[in-house]
Amino acid sequence: MPYNQPDPTDPNVLVGVVLPGSAEATREMAYVFAEEYARMGYDGNRLLGLFKNPFYTAAHDAYRTLGEKAVQAIIEECIGAWGGVRFVDRDGGKETER
Repeated sequence: MPYNQPDPTDPNVLVGVVLPGSAEATREMAYVFAEEYARMGYDGNRLLGLFKNPFYTAAHDAYRTLGEKAVQAIIEECIGAWGGVRFVDRDGGKETER
């Protein structure tokens, strides 16, 4: 087979599928994304921007499914729980906040 044409009989070819999910599964997925990025130090506006960005397909799908008000409530809850995390780089003996 040519380099850029996958062999249809190759079992290692990547295939994407859509799995059915419920509204509750979508809400839980949104919580997971919001918590993960809040723990990484994202603030509320930056996190909402992530949900609005189509590049982040799963988060954007949750945003479209749940609506902005529900996603904003999820973000506020996660920022309230995890938003106080502060990262300090102590490499080289000099403290630098990130």
